Formats: sequence, structure tokens, C-alpha cells
Amino acid sequence: MSLADTLENASFSADGLSLDLPDGWTQGRTGYGGLTSALCLAAAERLAEGRPLRSALIGFVGPSAGRVEVAAEKLRAGRTAASIRAQLSSEQGPGVEALFTFSASRESALHQPGPAAPTPPPQPGERALDFPPEAPAFTGQLEFLWRTDTGPFMGSKKPYELSWVRHRDPASRDHPLALMCLADALPPAVSVTLSAFAPLSSMTWMIDFLSDAPRTEDGWWLLEAQADHAAGGHSTQDMTIWNTAGECVAKGRQMVTVFA
Repeated sequence: MSLADTLENASFSADGLSLDLPDGWTQGRTGYGGLTSALCLAAAERLAEGRPLRSALIGFVGPSAGRVEVAAEKLRAGRTAASIRAQLSSEQGPGVEALFTFSASRESALHQPGPAAPTPPPQPGERALDFPPEAPAFTGQLEFLWRTDTGPFMGSKKPYELSWVRHRDPASRDHPLALMCLADALPPAVSVTLSAFAPLSSMTWMIDFLSDAPRTEDGWWLLEAQADHAAGGHSTQDMTIWNTAGECVAKGRQMVTVFA
């Protein structure tokens, strides 16, 4: 079931939503974090009074599976910005805690663009690479065009990943939640330094959006992840996203737990 189909099957209320988490969006024993974060955003933005998303702070506090419920609460709304909390839970207990800040652009004397994209956009007819069958189920919902010569569990010396990513379903590529859903699609960057499989899981995720309405061509977004520390079963990483015009549209930071 695609992202678009998943949201069509959701039951919305004034301050939340509920749905059965599709099997095709799982990651081990839990739902894929990009999707569960997008569900939290879907509930929160209904309280944002039209303001665009500017920043998200997300904590993956437990597994989410089966029937999930999302409840959103407006913490404060000022003249230009609004802070809204969203909580996702299932029969397994609390799954995601998210704090979203919505704020529109305004006149400013400052203009410092983000870093330029390090690689050109996909070419027509270029073949997307599929993950192996043992990969998390959610990877089957997306297409990946890797721009590095290594991948997870290949024993690389550099904890770095770069890949174009888009939704496999054409109807989902322009969905308002498309970018939020795939922004966490890359495996943790530290995974490429491991020479054998080991479980990894996102603990916290922060992402800042650099424009009111990020846009791209053909659904492709360029995702970069680079780990800068790994010790004691935890790793931290920086994350960047560009569109096909080479514009930096988002910057992120993540803490990952590693069972290796």
C-alpha cells in the first residue's frame, strides 16, 4: 500500500487520526520511522492554520504496529509561528513523540543559501537499484539511485551515504507528506562501516526545512547522511536533502542506536 493509499484509508478527527499500519511499511518489528513521523505531521498540520512546516523534533520512543492512533495538541500559536505536539501510539504503547514548529517566510535582509548538491539529478531511463529481499519492508515502497560505491554492511572506512530517493508509486511523489515520509529512508550512515549485519534503530531525529514549500522534479530527492561519532552502541549523524535543481531544502541531525 503506497503513501497516498495509506492516508486515504486513515480516519481523521479534529485533532488526530487513526489507521492500520500497512505491512509494507514496516522496519523490523516497528513501522518505518519516516511514515510514522509523516502520520504525526498529518495530524499536527491540521492545527497549524495554514502555516508551513519549519522544523520537527521527533523521538522514536517505542515500536509501532497494527492499529495506530495519533493525537495532536496546539501548544502555542503566535502571529507568525505555531508549536504543535503530536503523539503516536498503538497497542504496544507510545511509539512516537513529535514537536512541530510551523512558520512562514517573511521579509529579511539575510540570504545565505544552503550547500550545493554534490551530484547531478537522475537521467531519463536510469535504473533504480533495489534493496535485497532481507532489507526492511518499507524499502520496497521507494526507489533508490545510489551515488556512493558502497552500501550497508560493506565494511567501508567512511561512514557516508548519498542517494536519490523517490516514492515508487507515482501518485505518492507529489503528496504533501512525500518528503517527510522519505527523508529518513537511508540506512544509518555508520552501517556502511560494518562488515556484517547488525540491528540499528533511530532514537531521535531533528529536521529543519529551508523553504515554505520544497519542490522537485519527478519525485526525486537527494539524501545525504554522514556519521561523525560512534561509540558505546550509539552513533550521531548529519543529514542533508536537495531537490533536482540542486537547492538544499532540508538539514537534519540524528541519534542512532547500534547493536554492534
